[in-house]
Amino acid sequence: MTEMKDDLLNWIQTQGLELGFTNVLDIKPLREQASLRSYFRIFTDSGTKIVVVSKPESNENALFSRRSKFLDKNKLRTPKVEYIEPQKGLMIIEDFGDKVLQTEINTENLEGFCIKALSELCLIQAIKPDEDLPILSGLDLENQMRLFEDWFLKGLLNIDHSEDQSILDLAYKEISEQCQVQQKVVCHFDFEFRNLMELSDGRIGILDFQDLCVGPYGTDLVSILKDIESPISKAKMKAYIEFFITKSNELGINLNLSPTEIQKDIDFAGFQRQLRILGTLSRLHLRDAKSFRLPDLKQTLQYLIEDTSKYPALFQFSEYLSKEIEPCLTSALEDIR
Repeated sequence: MTEMKDDLLNWIQTQGLELGFTNVLDIKPLREQASLRSYFRIFTDSGTKIVVVSKPESNENALFSRRSKFLDKNKLRTPKVEYIEPQKGLMIIEDFGDKVLQTEINTENLEGFCIKALSELCLIQAIKPDEDLPILSGLDLENQMRLFEDWFLKGLLNIDHSEDQSILDLAYKEISEQCQVQQKVVCHFDFEFRNLMELSDGRIGILDFQDLCVGPYGTDLVSILKDIESPISKAKMKAYIEFFITKSNELGINLNLSPTEIQKDIDFAGFQRQLRILGTLSRLHLRDAKSFRLPDLKQTLQYLIEDTSKYPALFQFSEYLSKEIEPCLTSALEDIR
């Protein structure tokens, strides 16, 4: 770590004149992220900045820079990229501070933050897609869900699910088809409270948007309304859906759907997201030795079990998760402690 900090300090110092500072006073690592990138806050004689370190062969910093300009052009608040050197995997960006909504939310301000987040989401969904934004196909959605069996069932839980493959395949097919008929909009693809920040002017700043794409409108909506750490009551869910409809109509999105239809779309987008998350967080633990998100697996699986049970086509899948998988997860998490 010391050697890395020294190398970073030397590189940062060489960019000082161009970025408006003459001396770097300190550098400190930021919170652990569910990615292979590392983040550092640098303290200079003219304020603070954030340094992003990725693998030199990775395209993530370049994507971040392009997507930041795209969102900024469309009036969203994203950190300004002040310097980037893709061949070294290094980037210096604007410092948005420390008020991540995930850590700022409490029972008193949850409603206000949900409204602000939904307002920003509607602005994103109203954007005309850029030509280089990837469009999620049904196959893409299904392949993402199959991370569930590869990394969660096989990898983390060591379950042989070969006899139950038909149950999984039918679930993937139903979920993918239901997601594919949803209106396609610009998706952040990880629009959750841990990637949103409260800025000094009261607006919401958006982070971790390099996976921007075009996909089902429910994909980002469910990540706010089915947040793992801030569960929302059914009454509040209905109110937020009504707000989302009103805001969308104001911006000309015009989904032309009833609250009941939107609730269904949220559920199915949630199933796709939850299966994907169960796989990716297991992979993060097993492949990348990052285990800080393992506690999220239990609530994610619980959401999946509860909501799939409402739909006849997924009832057998829900039963399988409840009877066969949930006990195995509980045991696995106890063993990992």
